[in-house]
Amino acid sequence: MSQQDARSRLVEAGLEGLLAAGFNSTGVADIVAAAGVPKGSFYYYFDSKEAFACAVVDLWAARNTARRQALFVANRSMPPLRRLRAYLETYATALGERGHVGGCLLGNLSAEIADHSETVRGRLRAAFAEWQTMLRDLLVEAQARGDLRAGLEPEALAAYLVDGWEGALLRMKAEKSDRPLRLFITITFDHLLSGDP
Repeated sequence: MSQQDARSRLVEAGLEGLLAAGFNSTGVADIVAAAGVPKGSFYYYFDSKEAFACAVVDLWAARNTARRQALFVANRSMPPLRRLRAYLETYATALGERGHVGGCLLGNLSAEIADHSETVRGRLRAAFAEWQTMLRDLLVEAQARGDLRAGLEPEALAAYLVDGWEGALLRMKAEKSDRPLRLFITITFDHLLSGDP
């Protein structure tokens, strides 16, 4: 196994572990066992568990950016607000199929360790900002088409969407139900972004 393969396997295993059990409950021994790499290799690739968490956040962010890019930017056959709603509905359905567990790694780590690690907090902040920028660009496109009221500010709306979705994800986990996600989608698209004054 190459060094790059071993590092990638550790990060993949970490993504699964952090989503399933969180940062504090996922030990280095759990990660190396799941990755199938020698126990001593973890600290060869990562200076600390925090550095490892940053690599996991980077992987999560890159994958989600690619998904959003494919739907928001590459797929222009659908109006922008429909693309956005389809993205959130697909996400909600997938979480329901997984039993309403996991949620969003960014939100989970923000709740668990952002207060205690400036390094991880910086990575989370950057990932949230990238997501918000992509949403803002989609909303600007919707506004240019006349699908979004002129008085609505795309940057503020994008921040609301990120913040509201993350809150709905936390409530989903508490209730073990997709109701908070569906309610967020309904209120957002049928009322806030419906085009009605």
